[in-house]
Amino acid sequence: MSELVLGVVGWGRLGTAVHDLARAEGHEVRVYASRTLPNPRTEAAPDVVVDCSAPAALTGVAELCHHWRRPLVQCVSGLDEQQEAMLSRLGRSVAVVAAPNLTLGNYLLSRAMRCIAEVVTTMARAGVTGAVPEAAVFERHPARKAHRPSTTAVQLSGLWTSLTEHEVSDVASLRAGDSVSDHELRLGWDGQSLALMHTVGSMRTAAAGAIGIAAAATHLPVGVHHAHDVFDQMLAVMGGDGGKDQR
Repeated sequence: MSELVLGVVGWGRLGTAVHDLARAEGHEVRVYASRTLPNPRTEAAPDVVVDCSAPAALTGVAELCHHWRRPLVQCVSGLDEQQEAMLSRLGRSVAVVAAPNLTLGNYLLSRAMRCIAEVVTTMARAGVTGAVPEAAVFERHPARKAHRPSTTAVQLSGLWTSLTEHEVSDVASLRAGDSVSDHELRLGWDGQSLALMHTVGSMRTAAAGAIGIAAAATHLPVGVHHAHDVFDQMLAVMGGDGGKDQR
C-alpha cells in the first residue's frame, strides 16, 4: 500500500488504534481533536479523513471534508436521521464511506446471510413450508458503549428483512465484558437452529479495516458508499474482473 496522509478525528480507542497502526505501516497521520478541528483554509489537507469521534462532531468534520474536497470514512455509529442526511449532502461533493463496522468478519457475515437467504427464499417460493426461519440478532459490547442496539445490529436486522421480506423477531443487546464486540444472527426452524457469529477482540482489527478503506476511498467517485461496497470492489480487483459487483 502506498503512503497515505490520514487525517484522523478523535483520540479515543479507535482513533488511537488507527493512528498507531497507520504510523507503523509508514503513513503520515494527523490527529484532530473533535472539539478543536483545524481551519480548512489554513491547514494543509490530508489525503482522506477518518472520523473516529462522536456524532456531535459530524457537522465540523463534514465542513472540513467539503472545503478540503477530501473523502470521508465515517466510522461513527449512532447517527440520527439529520446526520445521515448531512452525509448524503456531503456525498454530493466528495466520496463518503459509511463504515460503522470496519471489519472483514462483518463483511463475510453479511455475505453468508445473503447466501442463506437466497437458499431459503428459493425453497419458500417452491412451496416448502417453513423454509424461511425465524431470525433474531444478538449483539454485545462493553458497558462503556451506551448506544444500543448498535448500528451493526440494526443493519444486520435490516439486511435479513430486505433479503427475505421477513422481520427479525428481536434485536437483543448486552452491555458487559471486555472484548470489543460480538454480533450474531440466530436462525431457527422446527427442530433445528443455525447461528452465525462474529467476534472482535482487538481495536487493531477495526483499525486495519479503516486504513484499507481509507486507501480505497481516495479512488472512489463522489457519492455515499458503504464499507461493504468497498470490500466488494477490493475483492473484484483481486479476482481480476475489474470491479464487478460481488453481490
